[in-house]
Amino acid sequence: MKFNCVYCGKSTDKPAGHVNRARARGLNLYCGRFCSGLGRRDGKTKEQRKEEKRLYDIEYRAKNLAAIKAKKKAYFQRTYDCKAAAEYRKQRMHLHIEYCRRPEYKAWKREYDRKYRAKEFGAFAEAYLLTMDLNREIKGRTTRHEIKYQNGGTNKAQQRRRQGQQEERSRNAAGRRTSDPAAHGW
Repeated sequence: MKFNCVYCGKSTDKPAGHVNRARARGLNLYCGRFCSGLGRRDGKTKEQRKEEKRLYDIEYRAKNLAAIKAKKKAYFQRTYDCKAAAEYRKQRMHLHIEYCRRPEYKAWKREYDRKYRAKEFGAFAEAYLLTMDLNREIKGRTTRHEIKYQNGGTNKAQQRRRQGQQEERSRNAAGRRTSDPAAHGW
């Protein structure tokens, strides 16, 4: 049966059953695979198709999150080899150590640890962080000598000698006491 190709307009002959079936379903008729492929294009750029796919994937993951996680967990349990993983970690250990020595990582880790420790205080986590910052600021403004003096850490030998003399005087005074009130001047 003769018909005209929808894409190129060329007259083509195909079996009558094919043509009648396509017309009954409201489908376009093409002369061959090349015109069929070109005729089915939607005219979208590669970037447009990527963006549509990205949005579709976000929507799909939101709908089927539990099923996706279950599949990933099953796959991991089925394929995980602890000995191979340990060997792989051992091979990359030197890279991890170098990464941990970087100043950016140390700064990030310091802040992360502060927040992690503050979690144990629950609703008072913010107050804990402010108190720690205040203590750090106070310690930053005082010298070691001032801190030792405030804590009673200076002249310890002299303090011990004075304390010993005081104890000795109190023991001597206790030994001289009598039960007679006249001895005390009463």
